[in-house]
Amino acid sequence: MNYKKLEEFDRKLRGTSKDYLSMIAVGSIVTGDPYIPERSDKDIVLIYNTNPIYDLENLERLIGDSGFDKCYLFAPVPKEEFGHPNSKYAFSNKFRSKTLYGEDFVSAARLPEKKKINEIYMKGLISTSNQIYNHIINSGIWPTEKLRDGFWKEFKHVFMYLAIREYYMTENYPKTRKEIVQRLDINEISDTFNVLHSIDNQPREKIIVCAKNLMKWINSVS
Repeated sequence: MNYKKLEEFDRKLRGTSKDYLSMIAVGSIVTGDPYIPERSDKDIVLIYNTNPIYDLENLERLIGDSGFDKCYLFAPVPKEEFGHPNSKYAFSNKFRSKTLYGEDFVSAARLPEKKKINEIYMKGLISTSNQIYNHIINSGIWPTEKLRDGFWKEFKHVFMYLAIREYYMTENYPKTRKEIVQRLDINEISDTFNVLHSIDNQPREKIIVCAKNLMKWINSVS
């Protein structure tokens, strides 16, 4: 991350928006998951006291003039949404985030109740398995780049839901995909990890085989 530019961006936001509160880095740039050029984003959440829609023009101007490269993805959200236990990003906000500037909303972020956690990971894995199935049956007519894009997204989702599953079972959240692989010690998950992080160099046949094996494993545990 370019901390110098982020600090300058934070300063300008404070000078132009009375509702801006905090800047938080989220995801792989915090945990140390492998960074894949042209695929991985540098996710930055901007916390607002109220609905950030009212700061649209200001944000559009500041981000456009900031000089950040295309890997950065800024997401403005109201403070209630970031820390809410029913947010779809609740686990990421709690365990895969780091406050860069401003108020610390990470430590106060809440998680769903245990029954809801079980529902989240179960539904998530099933939904992702269905998406993988759809990608497989369409793979014969997809160009390689579209195939890689599709499976890249779904493989990442699998690891997201597996992390939630691990928390449900152990109350210990694995912050990185590598930690999930080490904990589970399952061939299908290890293979998916390797394919995911080298997907632009993988032949389409290898990706499809990996996807089929992963889908079968998910269906066996869901």
